[in-house]
Amino acid sequence: MTFKKYFYALFSVLLISAPIGAQQNNADQMTKRAKFYVAQQKDKIGKTDKVLNLKMTKMYATDRTVKIVYSKGNTNFTSYFPEMTEGKFKTEAQENRYVARNYCIWKVATDAIASASLASIIRNDVYTWFVDVVGPEGGEPLYTFDFKTQAVRNAIELCSGKMPTDFRDYLSKTLVERALQSLLKDVYLPHDSAGFCNVELKNQKLHVDLLTTHRGYSILKENNGEGSRTAWLGSFMKMSKSKRYFNDLLDVIKVRQLAVEIKLRDIHNANDSAMFMIYPKEIIDYAQKPTVSETQIEGYIIGKLGGKKQERENRGWFIAHYGPNSKILRAAVAPTSKSNRVYEVVEEMPAFPGGKPALATYIAKTIKYPGQCLDNKIQGRVVCRFTITREGIVKDVVVTKSVDPLLDREAVRVLSLMPKWIPAKHRGERVDAKYTLPVTFRLTSNDSEEN
Repeated sequence: MTFKKYFYALFSVLLISAPIGAQQNNADQMTKRAKFYVAQQKDKIGKTDKVLNLKMTKMYATDRTVKIVYSKGNTNFTSYFPEMTEGKFKTEAQENRYVARNYCIWKVATDAIASASLASIIRNDVYTWFVDVVGPEGGEPLYTFDFKTQAVRNAIELCSGKMPTDFRDYLSKTLVERALQSLLKDVYLPHDSAGFCNVELKNQKLHVDLLTTHRGYSILKENNGEGSRTAWLGSFMKMSKSKRYFNDLLDVIKVRQLAVEIKLRDIHNANDSAMFMIYPKEIIDYAQKPTVSETQIEGYIIGKLGGKKQERENRGWFIAHYGPNSKILRAAVAPTSKSNRVYEVVEEMPAFPGGKPALATYIAKTIKYPGQCLDNKIQGRVVCRFTITREGIVKDVVVTKSVDPLLDREAVRVLSLMPKWIPAKHRGERVDAKYTLPVTFRLTSNDSEEN
């Protein structure tokens, strides 16, 4: 090899290796910063957090990860903020995981705003926080969760760069955003000639498939998709304006800059499609208009497409046949109050007449502690789940967390005898709803029962 070739080869190696070395140095620097941040949190080890009543037992950093272990005082799951989260989660364990995850994100985001070193990690690198919550005896985690630096950046963005000093304020914002995602997926067209399906919220954009008939396709496509866009906006506003957090929803849309992408498809010709966008400003502007009623939306679609709307009792699905194999496309629409649906999450939860104090009094007066359990000093918390019908009747009581067969049976008996409740409401109508209630059997020093 000549000197000239050798020089070029050496020069090429230096050019290739220089960026790699720079990247490695940057990664090492980020790791040092992460470990420095963890070292600053050492004084929290062994202390109980007052907000969630969890004790931090471990915290350490490795390359690209931060590991945290919390311990609970017991293995029971109770609602942290029942006035904010009740009815929004299927189980209390699921609720605990959601609240704890967002609490950790809030803490890291708050620290990042106050610390330039941590802010550099959040801004420039990909780190993952792994969190375990264990019982008082340790062992297998009661629940786990993780989040990445992107989640922390999202939290800071959600709060416009200034984290609330009170965690409740931040939790409220996340619950609104969670409700928004759920709400966006529930938007529907109340007409049998068109229906939304395959809705996905991804990368700050809601992707929506709008299926329609051959005639409806040309009508909903004209004027830059005016029909498609108006129908979606009208349906979204009709549902969201009934929410007490409507103004917060608009704030989230504005901060997140959430856009809607509607893909209009002809069910008779799968290859024929068009795409239209609804931008955040259009949603915000549309929100200033008077509330659009369901009847007006139906009238708009019927006026554009013609045909006959489905009877309300049969409006559970939008069904169409297309293609050589007569495939069926289904787009879910909102069920009516006459449906047999039992709701897991509702806008207004069912309530015992007189509230929780009256419920506690009823259980205390009605419950009979099984004698065998008294003799054997058996006590504990039986968790039951049941349905409260739209008439307020309690039915289908089942035990989801057992203590003892005799205590389980007594809990089911007491709950089955409850008087009528104030039924749940969803979208202004009474509906059947699921409800979870713990019944606590506790022995006193006099061997008397309490609840």
